[in-house]
Amino acid sequence: MTSSGRNKVMHSRKKSVYPGDYQVTDKALKNYNVSRDKFGTTDIILPDNTFNVKNYHYELGNDKIGMHIIPANDYGTISTSDGKEAWASQLVDTFIRKEMKIGPKDPLYAFMYYIHPELSKIRISDFATTDINEMGITHLGAYYGQGVTSNSPPLYHDRKWGVEGPTFGYPCNVMTLSMDGVDQAMLNKNFILTDKFLNYGVRFPEDYKNSAFRMVDINTCLMFYRDWIMEKSYLKQKKSWYTYCAAHKTVVTTVALNLPHNQQSFIEVYGEKEGIAFYKKFLSNYFSLAGERFVEDAHGETEFVPLWQKEGLSPEQIKPFTHKEYKAYDKARRKGELDTFTGFKPLSPTQATGWGPQFAADVIFEFVENYADFIDAGAIISCATIMGYCNQITIRMGISVNEYLLTAMPILEIIMQAHAMIYAPIPPTNSNYEKSNYYIQTFEGLFIGFGGKKENIPKALTNFPIFEKYEGKLKEFVCFIQKQEMSPEYLAWWALWKVRANWSSIISKPVSTPETAYEWLKTEASAKFEDARNILAPEKDAIQFNTPPAMVHMIGIGMFEKNPHIQLKTICTVMDHTELEPKK
Repeated sequence: MTSSGRNKVMHSRKKSVYPGDYQVTDKALKNYNVSRDKFGTTDIILPDNTFNVKNYHYELGNDKIGMHIIPANDYGTISTSDGKEAWASQLVDTFIRKEMKIGPKDPLYAFMYYIHPELSKIRISDFATTDINEMGITHLGAYYGQGVTSNSPPLYHDRKWGVEGPTFGYPCNVMTLSMDGVDQAMLNKNFILTDKFLNYGVRFPEDYKNSAFRMVDINTCLMFYRDWIMEKSYLKQKKSWYTYCAAHKTVVTTVALNLPHNQQSFIEVYGEKEGIAFYKKFLSNYFSLAGERFVEDAHGETEFVPLWQKEGLSPEQIKPFTHKEYKAYDKARRKGELDTFTGFKPLSPTQATGWGPQFAADVIFEFVENYADFIDAGAIISCATIMGYCNQITIRMGISVNEYLLTAMPILEIIMQAHAMIYAPIPPTNSNYEKSNYYIQTFEGLFIGFGGKKENIPKALTNFPIFEKYEGKLKEFVCFIQKQEMSPEYLAWWALWKVRANWSSIISKPVSTPETAYEWLKTEASAKFEDARNILAPEKDAIQFNTPPAMVHMIGIGMFEKNPHIQLKTICTVMDHTELEPKK
């Protein structure tokens, strides 16, 4: 969750623009069930209103937001806008090279993430059954140019674009990555080297949505890369080390930003003895992989100032784990014993990595911020959505319902205080909250939102004495509410606890605008989010960290933090040529 206001892309009120020479055909628009001016966006349908989010759009420069659409063909040529023909990916490659400012023969490496524009209209109650749970982005791969892609699983799309489909297409957004002070062609070359080695024999987990992600810090990533090339068996045999699409590219990114492929860099990172041995193994395996010697190949050694040096870190700090060291650290972390653990500890997940991992709290609250946010969807739906994630997150992380509630309930308090700042001071006000129209109506809305039935509202409103002894005592309340099977009335009462406690102050102040209340909410909630991120997933296969296919898109639109030394920019959207036509 970012600390500033609403996302400038997702919730933009500007008219979307679609520059370039091509547009989506009328037939494809009908197939996607979306109008031309809303392509790449989603209408969120609520019980009493509808709002639109630009969930696949990106900044295009000059304060414009939209999509620059370019055709590709995995199996032949394309009719260009000037009536000529171009080979399969020629238009895309030309555009990417121009944006990267690289030559026609320079190495090309870009991310590509696949979107679902057919999810153009959806009821918020149906989100759990669709890919919109992941922002409608379900795969992250890499593009090498000339129509060649790299993925996990390795044969996904047959290493081609794969943007065509039997029912509707599967377009992808293309994103460039650069690093301060590093030649783009040199960085691309290093990414390709890293990607090809990590992609060779990559293991894809059977259930990637519930797959653990271990490589969250530079020390673990560098261990993984060394042990992958050294062909350590645990990486191929232990499923918790398997890498789904986004996990794979996250590891590629951290390694490629930090390890130029030359012997001196290997020595600096891995030590002289191990570094030389590892580099020799890399050279040997390169020949097996590419069929030619690395040093004699046109893709020879890479050299630049790595990210860890840009951050002023030492070789001792970025030291790769041994597998034994990692297991000891991970065991201590899951037991919550790191304060007394004397073994080797890694750097934080945001030091010398492209980006940190997504925590369970981020999964919940970024979803709420995008599709059930305070301003468009309203406070009650935001609260109901947070509670609706309880079972999914507790199962995913292997944590108790108690731990989830201890994290979620304070967030509900803050959301409802912000709501009260807008609506409670509106005349006529009542000094007694129990007799206030605002309080009664809001309680009823929360009661229904948490699963209560309308006919039970009168009884629920008479049970205040049962609840009062728990006010301010969250741990006792959490134990109590579970015995009551998550009773909607008690959830509603707790969500409004701070409103009751601060009632006199709230109604004495001027009415807040939704925007002002939202800024207050995000500021107040920031510490709570940090507490939520610190919840441990105690079981070895439970999921503490996540890096979803939507990660790079979230970074690109400013929704998730990245390393300050790198830039990620979505530049175009690639679609199957049969779904596009030259603009008239």
